[in-house]
Amino acid sequence: MCQSLENALIQDVKRSNASQKLRWSASKEHMRFPPIVKPEENFLKAVGEENLLRMVIHHHRLLQKSEIAYMYPSDEEAFMEGVHKAAHFFIQALGGGNVYTKAYGAPSMCKTHAPFAIDAHAREVWLRYYAQTLQEIAFPKAYLEQFWTWIETFSLRMINRSAPNTYAKRLFFHDVQHEYGW
Repeated sequence: MCQSLENALIQDVKRSNASQKLRWSASKEHMRFPPIVKPEENFLKAVGEENLLRMVIHHHRLLQKSEIAYMYPSDEEAFMEGVHKAAHFFIQALGGGNVYTKAYGAPSMCKTHAPFAIDAHAREVWLRYYAQTLQEIAFPKAYLEQFWTWIETFSLRMINRSAPNTYAKRLFFHDVQHEYGW
């Protein structure tokens, strides 16, 4: 597994602009994040845990075929384990009790994403596949803006690598809404 992670990191570096030095972000203290706005209290009840699980599965299946596929296991059992872990995280983060913490311990974005070089571009790919997922699974329209606002600001915190003078592109709901026809 370490060899595959090492190869993934090497491929990521090769894709980067060779004229720019990479700067690994051990601490995000230098970054300013917009506040995370959680969906309203009844969000999880209205959308449903089962629908969230289907959404996470659909999203991860799309990512398996994307340019950031190297971040996801090709082994089906390991892949589904990661999907369930991500779904439990979403359920807990969106008000469903401590399901993630009980199964995996306290959530830690840094530890979870540390093996992968996630830059602004990888985050945008990940986020755009969520937009596609929301469209394809017919996510409840009444909750699209709440979910998107939450996940867009939340996703900024996944970035753990940046090149000098590069910033994450914000994908605001009103822009994505028009692009994806919500």
